[in-house]
Amino acid sequence: MNSVELQAESRLADRFGRFHQLVSHWAGLHGDAPALVENGRRVTWTALDALTDQVASALTGAGLRAQDRILIVAENSISAIALVTAANRVGACCSILNARMTASEIRSIAAFAEPRMIAFPLVDASVSNVARKLSAEFDASPLIDTPFGQITACPAQDSTPNDASDDLGLIMFTSGTTGTPKGVMLTNATLLAQGEAQVINRELTPDDSIYLVSPIAHAIGLSSNVISAFASGARLHVAPQFNVAELVTRIAAGDVTMMVAVPQLYTRILEHIAREGLDMSDCRLRVGASGGAPLDPALKARVKEVMGVTLSNGYGATEFVPVTRVPIGREADSNVVGLPSPGVEVRIVNETGADVAPGESGEIGADVAPGESGEIWARGPFCMKGYFRNPSETDAVLKPGGWLATGDLGEIRAVGMLAIVGRKKEIIIRSGFNVDPADGEAALTAHPDVMESAVVGGTVPGNEEVVAFVTAAPGKTIDVDALSTFARQSLTAYKVPSEIIVIDTMPIGPTGKIQKALLKERL
Repeated sequence: MNSVELQAESRLADRFGRFHQLVSHWAGLHGDAPALVENGRRVTWTALDALTDQVASALTGAGLRAQDRILIVAENSISAIALVTAANRVGACCSILNARMTASEIRSIAAFAEPRMIAFPLVDASVSNVARKLSAEFDASPLIDTPFGQITACPAQDSTPNDASDDLGLIMFTSGTTGTPKGVMLTNATLLAQGEAQVINRELTPDDSIYLVSPIAHAIGLSSNVISAFASGARLHVAPQFNVAELVTRIAAGDVTMMVAVPQLYTRILEHIAREGLDMSDCRLRVGASGGAPLDPALKARVKEVMGVTLSNGYGATEFVPVTRVPIGREADSNVVGLPSPGVEVRIVNETGADVAPGESGEIGADVAPGESGEIWARGPFCMKGYFRNPSETDAVLKPGGWLATGDLGEIRAVGMLAIVGRKKEIIIRSGFNVDPADGEAALTAHPDVMESAVVGGTVPGNEEVVAFVTAAPGKTIDVDALSTFARQSLTAYKVPSEIIVIDTMPIGPTGKIQKALLKERL
């Protein structure tokens, strides 16, 4: 199924019920072709289909049922992808957590999600030991030994299954050590639609070779890479520990035709090529997709010069991906993220759009005048069903008429492309990962020397950094290095502030809230 065939035939969601069936589909069409590659080891589509059956049988034997929720704590690996696919084959609903999360973060989400089971796909200890350590901390037992690593699991717990009519395939948690975690609910039909859209947008075929950079615990890793590879029959390279030298070696050898990465990674690739003096004449990179931060024109030009590919930016969120994409080979400004994906509608709504009278068909929101900026609203087949067990947050973003209010600010340019101009919400996007300031603030104020904390995003070239302002408790002084070490005990590495600034008092507004805008002015 290449992009032309996909558009000519009925939608994937009309032909398949769940994405695991795509593996069986390709096993029947060209079973001897490689599906996944890890550290030079390959698994064919036929072998992946058989491995999926074996893992699914082990999960069923351990008590996992259809509509049950399963937390999978994983690094990128063949065993992890096989486990996710097997859970989908059982009929369960996955939540994939990055194995670099702390045990306390995982426990917080597990307490809220009440999964039937928590599982850990392990990798070679000489490559990475993080999942193995977490597996031991959670007292997980061996579930099944695969040729690509052991999978362990905690005993099945009493848990109320999801409603079968919801058809949930994934609940992806975007934040969550403070308050109520935000779990994005995606149906199986939506997951298939997301994968299909990536195939169409990027013209993927079974001849393509995709290098998986983002964690599968991230929407880009799962939807834009794994499921799009399953939808197109393309080969997918995975690595538990990212190594820029290994990636560049594969690119230089012509073994990678598509990759999706944050702009900073392309900078690291160029630095490695220059430092090692590598010959890139055999590079076959056809699709170089960028996201998570503005795409610097100078970086884009340099990638084109060195690797012969025009980087394309795009826009989406865990709640809705993809919203827009810059067409392959098309030039665009750094903050321009492209045209709406097939089947997607985009509106630019004024700041008070949620409060105005309903428009046509009962829809709420007033569109801004052409050329003006406002909040980006999107509607289409890739939208989430809502936030798991969080109706107030769901109601805040899902609007009448099927629109998702993204919280990002944009404008439609004369050529019809969407440009990102700001953000209404406080979320910090650090190297493509969403960071909720509340998580960092909770970790910092848990220290006995800290009275107050405020976490903001600091702008650096092509990225955002996490910056914390703190005040000392009465009679205390703050050791910044010790405080940073303390925060690392409860925060995933990318959430830990890169800088902690001690101030005497916080700027407080008339409502009693910390005025973070004034803090950002100090950066």
